[in-house]
Amino acid sequence: MSDRFARAGLCGLLLCFPAFAAFAQSEDAPENIIVTATRLPGGNDGSNASVLDAQAIAARNPASIVDLLRDFPDMYVQQSGGRGSVVSVFSRGAKPNFTLVLLDGVKANDPTNTRGGSYDFSTLDLNDIDRIEFVRGPASAIYGSDAVGGVINIITRRGGDTPEVALNAEGGSYGEARVNGHVGGPIGGATANLGLSYSDSGEATPGNTLKSTSVDGSLALPQVAGIDLSLTGRYSGSIAGAFPDSSGGPRLATLRTLDHRDVNESVLGAHAAREMTGWWNMALDYGFYQRGSTAVSPGVAPSAQTPAGIPANGDDARFTRQEVTWTNRLTPLAGLDAAIGMDVQAEHGVDDGFLTFGPFPLPTHFALNRTLWSGFAEARYRVMPDFSLSASGRYDASDHNSHFSPQLRADYALADWGTQFQLSWGKAYKLPSFYALGNPIVGDPNLKPEEAENFEGGITQSLWGMARLKVEGFATNYRDLIDFQPGAVPKLVNLSTVHVRGIETSLDFTWGTLTATPRLSYTNARNQLTGAALRDVPSWLAGATLRWQPDADWNVSLDFNHVGALVDNSVPTGDVTLPGHERVDLAASYVLTPNFTLHAGVDNLLDQHYEDVVGFASPGAVVRGGISASL
Repeated sequence: MSDRFARAGLCGLLLCFPAFAAFAQSEDAPENIIVTATRLPGGNDGSNASVLDAQAIAARNPASIVDLLRDFPDMYVQQSGGRGSVVSVFSRGAKPNFTLVLLDGVKANDPTNTRGGSYDFSTLDLNDIDRIEFVRGPASAIYGSDAVGGVINIITRRGGDTPEVALNAEGGSYGEARVNGHVGGPIGGATANLGLSYSDSGEATPGNTLKSTSVDGSLALPQVAGIDLSLTGRYSGSIAGAFPDSSGGPRLATLRTLDHRDVNESVLGAHAAREMTGWWNMALDYGFYQRGSTAVSPGVAPSAQTPAGIPANGDDARFTRQEVTWTNRLTPLAGLDAAIGMDVQAEHGVDDGFLTFGPFPLPTHFALNRTLWSGFAEARYRVMPDFSLSASGRYDASDHNSHFSPQLRADYALADWGTQFQLSWGKAYKLPSFYALGNPIVGDPNLKPEEAENFEGGITQSLWGMARLKVEGFATNYRDLIDFQPGAVPKLVNLSTVHVRGIETSLDFTWGTLTATPRLSYTNARNQLTGAALRDVPSWLAGATLRWQPDADWNVSLDFNHVGALVDNSVPTGDVTLPGHERVDLAASYVLTPNFTLHAGVDNLLDQHYEDVVGFASPGAVVRGGISASL
């Protein structure tokens, strides 16, 4: 009973937090402009966009990028116990494969995986992440397929004008260890950054292990003939082990043999830009993404709920995407900003897999190619200084599909009141994954694209100059969603129609040495065919990040997250309602000398053994400590 009262009290405080903060006096600070939401000059800082910058990331001092993603409004991060298992994100109740992930602007979703093309965040290292931008809602009018539920853009460190060398080392409970560093600065007339990292997650949860290495770099060349040229690159490799999905995990799995995954990922981006005239800027971008994954799973033993269980299986998948984008940004008239351009994207995926039925492995090989040719346009017109209208559209064409994605938006400001209103409508789509199209057992080459239509409205209110309250309401309808049709051999078909309704609110404010960012969201997501709430979508999410900096040497961060009850499924249990839970993380750092900083943290401070996935209990309290050195 005491846990229920404590949980209700914490959520009540979060609900009241915006009202308390309205009375807090705060100091001015620069606003964060989101560049991911638009191709137009000036970016976008609407109520459906959020950012975590380098300062916020350093203060949070998270153990992994998963902990950072939990701090965004209306984002549920699902992980099967500790690191090593696949990490999925649900934005506004949308399936994980409906969120487009960009690494320095390069698309990183992999359509060969069994999850419909979602991105696995478990293998992404924290080193050299400078900024994370998150735009909620459809963005196919900008990015085409995959940008249905939202866009996450992870932006890495760039070299500065002065030389910099830094090294970080950290250790923690259950054998966790992490070492990373970077060197950056000017090289001739260029600036560069090079980072290296190694991490070992230990084994905080039985069976969950992850060891990874990564190298990343950036180079900005001096201007030649009026052309600015920059390059970014990243390579990572990881080896992971975990109990299979839907197995019931360490608590319920009958088979105790683990999944094993070996993953490598390469990303390269190149950007060239030239100012043609005072009102015309031209840019050419190239993106290369490659992912290789070798996985072997023992499967899941049969149960009363699932008599066939999940057979032993394996995959050796390789995927490559190349994309070239030509963008022209124009300001031909006073008050009018425009962007127009073309995009070509070529994808190649191959999977040499197998499923074992009885004593015989059955091959599940497929190899597919897909090329998309696209044209896009976007315009924003300031009807009055405080009122602007925006429109964008993108047409994508391939051998088998063509699709037009429109979006309209209106922004109105009451400057004297510090109030901004936002209203938008848009459509988005997602092409079927290569796995859904090509798998010879469950796939179907005739699957249609999944589609969405979204209406949303929001308000951003400035409070005493710096504090900003954001409230956003939305309604999204999905149709032709790809799902398994039950049968002796389940098949992927265009089956479901889903309606999602929700509201999200967040607040950023500073009061003296204290900075706080409380957040709260409610999501109602229902399958219109069955009337049931969607699995793995909690109705309520709440949280707050508090940062206290009493002087220049100390930095303390306290992060609270509440996840409401949700329905999950496993082979041993069938559908199960998992109770809501809370998680508190504490981090602190102290500048020992100008070149040395000590830092420590406790993840899951209250030692809660909750489950995001049936049978996979989260690690208890994890204590971490380390040192950072810089020159």
